[in-house]
Amino acid sequence: MKYLTAKAVITNVKKTFIVLFVLSVSFADAQPKDDFVELKKHVEILASDEMEGRETGTKGERMAADYISEQFKLAGLTPKGDSKTFLQEFDVLAGKFYGKNNQLLVKRESMQAGTDFYALEFSGNGKVSGKLEAVGHGIVSPDEGVDDYKGKKKLEGKIFVIETATPINGNNPHSGIAQFTDLRHKAKIAQERGASAVLFINSGENKDTPIPDYTRRIQSLNIPVVFTTKTKQIKKALRKKATLSTELIADERKGYNVVGFMDNEAENTVVIGAHYDHLGYGAFGSLHTGKEPEVHNGADDNASGVSVMIELAKSLKNNEQADDLNYLFIGFSGEEMGLLGSNYYVNSPTISLEKVNYMLNMDMVGRIKNRTLTLQGTGTSPAWGNLIVKATPQDWSLNIESHESGMAPTDITSFYLKNIPVLSFFSGTHSDYHKPADDPEKLNYYGMSQVHDFIYSLILTSQSEDKLAFTKTKDSQQQGRQRFNVTLGVMPNYGYSGKGMKIDGVSEGKAAEKAGFKPDDIIVKMGDYDVKDIYEYMDALGKFGKGDKTKVVVERKGEEVELDVEF
Repeated sequence: MKYLTAKAVITNVKKTFIVLFVLSVSFADAQPKDDFVELKKHVEILASDEMEGRETGTKGERMAADYISEQFKLAGLTPKGDSKTFLQEFDVLAGKFYGKNNQLLVKRESMQAGTDFYALEFSGNGKVSGKLEAVGHGIVSPDEGVDDYKGKKKLEGKIFVIETATPINGNNPHSGIAQFTDLRHKAKIAQERGASAVLFINSGENKDTPIPDYTRRIQSLNIPVVFTTKTKQIKKALRKKATLSTELIADERKGYNVVGFMDNEAENTVVIGAHYDHLGYGAFGSLHTGKEPEVHNGADDNASGVSVMIELAKSLKNNEQADDLNYLFIGFSGEEMGLLGSNYYVNSPTISLEKVNYMLNMDMVGRIKNRTLTLQGTGTSPAWGNLIVKATPQDWSLNIESHESGMAPTDITSFYLKNIPVLSFFSGTHSDYHKPADDPEKLNYYGMSQVHDFIYSLILTSQSEDKLAFTKTKDSQQQGRQRFNVTLGVMPNYGYSGKGMKIDGVSEGKAAEKAGFKPDDIIVKMGDYDVKDIYEYMDALGKFGKGDKTKVVVERKGEEVELDVEF
């Protein structure tokens, strides 16, 4: 097609640059190019129903890994995984699944597992017998004067019956008891009060029926915890003996990064990555509201990024002007489960990370809208600003929106935490995000081609530069769903499944850095609160306010270290 004259407008606002190319042609008017065919082919294969959503640890993931391996081989890359293959294996705890030993016997009446009752995802395993003891909503909130255990004696060894319902006004986020209504928190308090098991029921006006999520990688309590729909039978049996057994089996899998190397015998290496895993039939963050599971093909998330990565490998292999650098291409798995694959790679690298110049990542680049491409990590090196301006083609029809932080919910974070400059490319969210409707025919392959051309130009432009300097950035990553009055300033290791909350990184200028926290520290206690996993860490963090001081115990290289924290 014929472009009209483009005018570049470069502004600098609070160290964040935005490059705007104003064109008088519609992005949708662009005509396809020959290289669109290959991009589309990769997406249609990776996002086909045969791949079954590429969930980590499944047959579909391995099929996708094999396809990427074959494409790396065709591009002339050398295997850089395990045992001279393209695949790098890592362990994955994908949650839990139901075992055979689940039983609830009340007054000699046996209830049906999975229908009349079911274990919650944080339940411990075991078989107990004891009298049923009602403890109301199971809430203890001294500041609000609420203690549902007040006046109850000889609780040790009993099965506590607790309402899942929230008390009146308890759902109000400004209520002082709102933070104590979480079912795991209630069960933990019950365990501390001597319960041998917890039996959740719901009744009353403000009902709450829990739906267990066995994909959550959550630390189990030490006692069985179930929910039952047989509220009337349980209430009639209070103070009578019941027998309860639970068995949830850890879903342990193998995940695979796909790693290929282009060795130009250069001093430094560029890492180019994209995650290829997705949600399978609806695991790990699906937003599907249908009753039946459906394949989540993940065309944009992230077959789009993988296809661009593959084509970059071919482009760089065929250009002698690109041989001043080596290139390491990585298809990451486990990203949807918490950056597991990239986290594993940076802690078990197959090349020296000291030789990595910078890392580029493509995550969802298939739905360019409003002619805008987002770049995350522009503040991780002072060189990025000038390189991006130089690399932008004069006839380019995209706007660039930049964000400085190297901390983002994608695989650049793992490399940023190893002090490596990073950039991630992202075309924006859409209504099909994490739903079965994210299909190949909805992608903008012309836009993907432009993303490829821009990244290719950026890499070639960097050839003339020395190794990029690394700079830390302020953490602009959005907080999770739970809101806190304070923040510690650490990046959790979501792949860690041991006791405590392991730290991947420490944010500059925050409470953790001032107190002397270090990456790989494992938080095991905050003040008076034990921390067994990330959820208990969040529970404990919610107890503190601005200006509070406390002591935090961490495990560091096998020893306990006590740190003084001021929020």
